[in-house]
Amino acid sequence: MEKKSPPERILVVCVDRDDDLGVKAGIKGPVIGKEANIKAASELALADPTEADANAIFGAVKVYEEVKQVFSNSPAEVEVVTITGHPKSELLADEEIKRQIEAVVEEFKPDSIILVSDGADDELVIPLLMRYAPIRSVRRVIVQQSREIEHTYILIKRYFEKLMKSPTSRALLFGLPGALLLLAGVFSLLDLQRYLYIGATVVTGLIFLDKGFDLTDKLKRGVNYFGKQVGLLSFIMGMFGVFISLFFSYSRATSLAAQNYPLELIMARLFQEVSGFIALSLTVMFVGSAIESFANRNVNAFEKLMGAGLVLSLWMSFYFIGQYMEGSIGLLRFLAMQLGALVFAISVFFITLRLGKIFRERGWE
Repeated sequence: MEKKSPPERILVVCVDRDDDLGVKAGIKGPVIGKEANIKAASELALADPTEADANAIFGAVKVYEEVKQVFSNSPAEVEVVTITGHPKSELLADEEIKRQIEAVVEEFKPDSIILVSDGADDELVIPLLMRYAPIRSVRRVIVQQSREIEHTYILIKRYFEKLMKSPTSRALLFGLPGALLLLAGVFSLLDLQRYLYIGATVVTGLIFLDKGFDLTDKLKRGVNYFGKQVGLLSFIMGMFGVFISLFFSYSRATSLAAQNYPLELIMARLFQEVSGFIALSLTVMFVGSAIESFANRNVNAFEKLMGAGLVLSLWMSFYFIGQYMEGSIGLLRFLAMQLGALVFAISVFFITLRLGKIFRERGWE
């Protein structure tokens, strides 16, 4: 006598991944059985007649009837279930689908699954379902929409989400228009609309330069190089002095040009009058930073002293260039002074290099 094989158990699964059934109709998954699914689909359709998931549930019931008809002459057992996900995130949706399908599988114990889907998004759960039973087939319910368009929509949606996770892309997508709108508002408030095009061009150029050459990161590294306490204070003071010096240079050059001074004489005056203020400001930056490095027993202190020394040698060089252009000194004295500035720079370089080596051997970082 032949032993009868157990009846095949087929589970028809409809997946509502974003839980429209729960959000719009207040029905929690899983929805098991033909009558329960018809009732759930009807309530969802009444809540939102345009909802595609209602048609998908009706489609699952239809597939359930078709499967029962096909296997009417065999001892197969067929069941239909609608699994719901989560509306807020794909990860939460997958976890909820996993929880519900585990409960259904434990009760029905299917040999195979037929997935009824209303689009590509719901079909993402196929690998999850295959953990519990083989996928016998996938049936798609398309209602007044193009599958290609839906695929395109999902692709665009994913690229947009990826775009939002990138700080650089987010800055260009929202930061640039925001900066231009802010600029337009400020210029309108100050009644300077005629300069809006120039301002917008400058702002756009600065943003693109920053993103192209990572200027913000380089600026942060530059500021951190000078330190966080005394070094930072000296950096701020030095930069303030540089800007003041540049403003004074512009004012002085404008004043001399208005008095019909030749360009060579204007440059000579600026080299003598302004270069000293700029050199002093830069020296303050390096010396303050060196003091902080000394306090932290860091050999970078000698590197910063080297920077201060090189700034002073450059100031000497520019100052005597200005005197020579003005005619205050002759060629021989000019060359001697330039040689002196060069010797000073070389001396500072080798002395600080040697001191750095000595203190590194003593255990400085």
